[in-house]
Amino acid sequence: MEDKSRISKAIQLIAQLSIDRASQVFSKMVKCGAKISLEKVYLTDITKATEEIAIEGGEVIGAYIDLVGDAPFKFLITFETNDSLLLTDLILQRPTGSTKELDALTQSAVQEVGNILASAISNVFSSDFQIKMKPSPPQVVHDFAATLFEEYISAIAAESNEILIIESQFMVVRHNLKCAMYILPLKGSDKTLSYICNTI
Repeated sequence: MEDKSRISKAIQLIAQLSIDRASQVFSKMVKCGAKISLEKVYLTDITKATEEIAIEGGEVIGAYIDLVGDAPFKFLITFETNDSLLLTDLILQRPTGSTKELDALTQSAVQEVGNILASAISNVFSSDFQIKMKPSPPQVVHDFAATLFEEYISAIAAESNEILIIESQFMVVRHNLKCAMYILPLKGSDKTLSYICNTI
């Protein structure tokens, strides 16, 4: 990408606005004190990210989404397996610890969070910058983090050497659920991000 510092600034703004909006929706859904906080957002080399995830990543469940429109992206979010069980209980508003194993309800919970986050990103593009975007229906995925990253991000990264990584926390009452988001800009996104740079 050209002018990385300006592109990075635009991406950080979009990430912060998106997380803020997703946080409001998520809080209303679980009907308790909840907030999604943006811990870190950065561009990094695909190869470096792949190596780090291979070392650190355990079993995860997540959602894979295509963000299509004027700024096309591939979007993958993941939760650690235990966090996804807790997430299910929170969304279903039942006592924590009720969900013991991954099942259809867990998949639905992760899919719904994927919807919230992808819709928030699309809404920021559309409402704040008048850029047409929409998410595809989330595809729930479950495997080791490195396997999912390789299959859904690295394998289609031929046109880009960089990946946007957003690290966030879902803080709900006394619980903190870590969520990782990987956003791969596709061909055509550079021009849109440069446009955003000139508007902020």
